[in-house]
Amino acid sequence: MSEASSSVQSPAVKGSGLATFLAWVCLGGAAIAPLFQTVSWLLFPDFIKSVIISASGSQDLSWLELPIRLGGMAICMPVALVTSYGLLNLRSFFRHTSDGHTFSRRALSGFKVFAWSVTALAILAPVQGAALSAFLSWCAPGEGGQLQLELGSDDLTTLFVALVFVSVAHLLERACAQQDELDTFI
Repeated sequence: MSEASSSVQSPAVKGSGLATFLAWVCLGGAAIAPLFQTVSWLLFPDFIKSVIISASGSQDLSWLELPIRLGGMAICMPVALVTSYGLLNLRSFFRHTSDGHTFSRRALSGFKVFAWSVTALAILAPVQGAALSAFLSWCAPGEGGQLQLELGSDDLTTLFVALVFVSVAHLLERACAQQDELDTFI
């Protein structure tokens, strides 16, 4: 009997190391996303110079003073915060998986929130780009007043993959509910 239980336990132990590592990666990513946006806009705008130039249309960035950088950061921050929120919920999923509770309600709830967060990001990213282009082109000296809405096949692919994640999360949640019902009956 101990051989059977040890062979059943070993795959869970092997997977727990990877799940634990991924939980830490998610935590790091959740902390870095808003920090990167803040530091880039406030301290090192040259680091995101290509984003600013493509959004504003201006090659000379001498007009990019602190109030304008704060506005750009405010436009970019919602995407960073949704990214952090999604990663924290994915971390919850990986933490429960590393404890051997992959199909628990709390683990699946974390995965489901992550899936919806990725869907929100697929929608918010083009909106953020349009808002940033309008704001920076309005602030840039010269003609200004342009709006760039970029929606390409990469954005549509991301949206499709996000909706697949949402579908899988709902299927797993339904399977978990059916297993709970079966366990209650037996």
